[in-house]
Amino acid sequence: MSRHLPKLILLLLIPMLVFSSCELFWEKPIEGDVYTVTIGIDYKNNDTYKDDLDGTVPDARELFLTFDSVTSKSDRNWTGYLLVQEGDARDADTFNTSILARSDIYPSKTNLEQVLNTIKSTAKSNDLTILTYSGHGFNPSGELILAHTKTVTETIVLDELKLSPTTLLTWMSEIPGKKLVILDSCFSGHFVDQSSSSLSLVYENSINDWFNQYWSNEDYTIPDIFLLTAAADTESWEISVAGHKHGDFTLTLLEGLGWPDPHPTISANPTTVDAVSQPRALKGSVLTVDSLYSYIKDHQTYPIRSTLFWPRTNVQHPMTNGGAMDMILFRF
Repeated sequence: MSRHLPKLILLLLIPMLVFSSCELFWEKPIEGDVYTVTIGIDYKNNDTYKDDLDGTVPDARELFLTFDSVTSKSDRNWTGYLLVQEGDARDADTFNTSILARSDIYPSKTNLEQVLNTIKSTAKSNDLTILTYSGHGFNPSGELILAHTKTVTETIVLDELKLSPTTLLTWMSEIPGKKLVILDSCFSGHFVDQSSSSLSLVYENSINDWFNQYWSNEDYTIPDIFLLTAAADTESWEISVAGHKHGDFTLTLLEGLGWPDPHPTISANPTTVDAVSQPRALKGSVLTVDSLYSYIKDHQTYPIRSTLFWPRTNVQHPMTNGGAMDMILFRF
């Protein structure tokens, strides 16, 4: 009987460590300005990667409005960039909407890099930059597929459209302050690398893996860039709501951020949504990466895994990094 006592004590301690870890390692909230970059691509003008998506543009537009509202409620300054490709137009004028115009910037790699460089030139160490992407993720390595940039008379190869995890995270790392990258795309979990404070593809790790990582000799470091991704190494899915589609992950994210319920339909060129409420994913008086992640896992429509007793073909397991660390995004 006594030889089982240490194991019993360990089992009792593990939940305490799990539920207290984020509290122990929370950093001070970010009090500076907020920059958001929201990207949505429907691929209807892309003959090279012809797999249209219907929920991506509503995702981007509604996230754009929501982050504006959430930032306003926390009494901070906000600057937003909306990068949208919508429709089947492929003439030269299609690709000319750039950061200089500041209205529905065309989401090419060049324009995205220019937006991030603009933020880099003005952001300070206490600012927060949030980038969201709603579009295709390349199988199996997770590269983002950005907008087509050739006219109807020109050809393009797929590699010209791909944005690798390394490239995007390098661009983001050069921006002062804290960063959050949110990806609603297939195979987006490949952006989440194993580090001293997290395990990649956490849905496959056992309690023993977590325990060994927690008690390892490596120092815990608060990541400079936090990530939230729709899926690990699987596809992500769209669902219909209020007469239009959304990514299941992003729809739940919007709810967690306080998007109105019932879900409204917005115009093509939105300016404001007055009905955005207090975020449902609040943890006390703060909104954190972990509280958003937990809310999404608990409320998304698709199951996070297939089990022996509940086999499912379409699963969607969101991912994050940080391990025992968490980052406070907004305080209310």
